[in-house]
Amino acid sequence: MADRLTFTQNSDQMQVQNYRREDIQAGVMHLGVGAFHRAHQAVYFDRLLATEAGKNWGITGVNIRPQDSAIFARFMEQKGEYVLKTMDSEGATVYEHIRSVVQQIDGAQTPELVDQTMADERTQLVTSTVTEGGYYLDESRKMMFDHPAIKEDLAGGRNTLYAFLYAGLKLRSQTSQGKITLLCCDNLRHNGDILEAGLMQFLEAKGDTELAAWVKANVAFPCSMVDRITPKPSPVHVEDVQTRFGCDDEMTVMGEDFIQWVVEDKFAGAKPALDLVGVQFVEQVDPYEEAKIRILNAGHTNVVYQAALKGMTYFDEAMRDEELSQYLTDFITQDSIPAIGESIVDLPAYYQIIARRFSNANIGDTVERICTDGYAKFPIFVYPSLVGSYKIGNTPQKTIEGIAAWFTYFQKAAAGTVATPYHEPNLAALAPFTNDDAGINAFANDRFLWGEVPTSYPEFVTTLTEAIKVMRARYA
Repeated sequence: MADRLTFTQNSDQMQVQNYRREDIQAGVMHLGVGAFHRAHQAVYFDRLLATEAGKNWGITGVNIRPQDSAIFARFMEQKGEYVLKTMDSEGATVYEHIRSVVQQIDGAQTPELVDQTMADERTQLVTSTVTEGGYYLDESRKMMFDHPAIKEDLAGGRNTLYAFLYAGLKLRSQTSQGKITLLCCDNLRHNGDILEAGLMQFLEAKGDTELAAWVKANVAFPCSMVDRITPKPSPVHVEDVQTRFGCDDEMTVMGEDFIQWVVEDKFAGAKPALDLVGVQFVEQVDPYEEAKIRILNAGHTNVVYQAALKGMTYFDEAMRDEELSQYLTDFITQDSIPAIGESIVDLPAYYQIIARRFSNANIGDTVERICTDGYAKFPIFVYPSLVGSYKIGNTPQKTIEGIAAWFTYFQKAAAGTVATPYHEPNLAALAPFTNDDAGINAFANDRFLWGEVPTSYPEFVTTLTEAIKVMRARYA
């Protein structure tokens, strides 16, 4: 298989791993081929393919969303090849020709090909990135069976991750019967456990006890922690690559120079030797996961709505704003790190790394992108610092200010009085949170968002109510 992308100029500036695609066998299936996957997991596998141990670990990239079929068609036209542009905070830029996605399937168009590939005994690993809202689980990990997408999939539809896993694993259990590992690569605490919980509930609802028993005996669900800031693909970077290298890449993706992947060492079948290329296999992912979610993800989430209220376009602007930079430091040092407690991770040092990454002006990560999907993010990223602070006797004032900024922002977004648009898949869930005393009270007492905090620590409701009123008055 000859490379699809060719570079007619400056080819000496393009890095490429030393392997021939025709020598590669696909052993990985990835569900949800977005920018993050292409800047993260696909990069690790690209490096692995250049080693003797890597030849059977090419990727079959699968699109599962009809709304992404148009862009995925271009990805298929490029035979899964693209350029990754990496920029550090000093502006140093590296270009890499990524070729690890050796097969491409649009599952929204040809789901039967997804099933056949997942059933193939050569497929040893299924990875996925569907983001926080794609699991349809409540705060107790109970499936939202009343959700239209789940209802339709239980009746035979193909809307969710579960429907694709169900069909593919069903065929595998009936044919090759090979053991397989499902590796979740989303920003969720205990993400492997969450994927397993959702899939097993889906199988139970389907009434397929035979497949459920097979999955328990033959499938592993390791947890993992993934980290790399990857902004939404921009035409600026596409144009740069096309002009600089004289190529027709339309799928250029850009990321920061930091990259990390920590994986629980729990595989059902064959295990890729990703540790040869920088992946950490560990007994427990929790300490790394907690550090990342409570410092990076919660930091992003608590700062971004204040940045939006201030009219900022890029997140790095917030780090150059004296007030917001100090706010982030205070949130991390006063709320987040104390709530985490003892850790094998050097948390203050980790925060310094995060602060530098947030300040990288070359990333161009937009406030609009990070504002997206607040309803799913707060229970996952921010809630742990909230409840953890109360449990050790602290009042999480900075956490509460971040929550108040979100409330103020989405009210202004609904009223059209803030410049940054709000993209919220769960907009209907925000309907009870009206911009009045009743709405604030409903928001402060919402169990999905804040769990038992409002009842166990009633001062939270009072403190949040006051913080919202202060924030609302400031940005009136």
